Amino acid sequence: MPHLRLDDDGQSVTLDLHGARVAEALDLARAAVAQAASHGRRTVRLIHGTSTADRGADRTIKGALHQALDDGDFDRAVTSSFRGEGTLTLGLHPAASPAPGRLRLADLRR
Repeated sequence: MPHLRLDDDGQSVTLDLHGARVAEALDLARAAVAQAASHGRRTVRLIHGTSTADRGADRTIKGALHQALDDGDFDRAVTSSFRGEGTLTLGLHPAASPAPGRLRLADLRR
């Protein structure tokens, strides 16, 4: 059962991708980065977990996110990145002021 969860504290967005399929996780990550950037958030933290798959990095969420970052999929919004244990943290272009309200998981699926 998926454990997808999105938290937004007004400065940073955290998206837990546990339980998502790789393609869904990539779509949600792209949407989270775009929405967070447009709402003036400073960072997006993508929780992908630790990959233990033997079938190649592209078959895991972790591998797919890292490949998307390497391919420049997030370049418009991202200024920095940190590949942590089980997470990918992306720094976003600064905005004048954050938009009011909080992002929700449903906002990413529109």
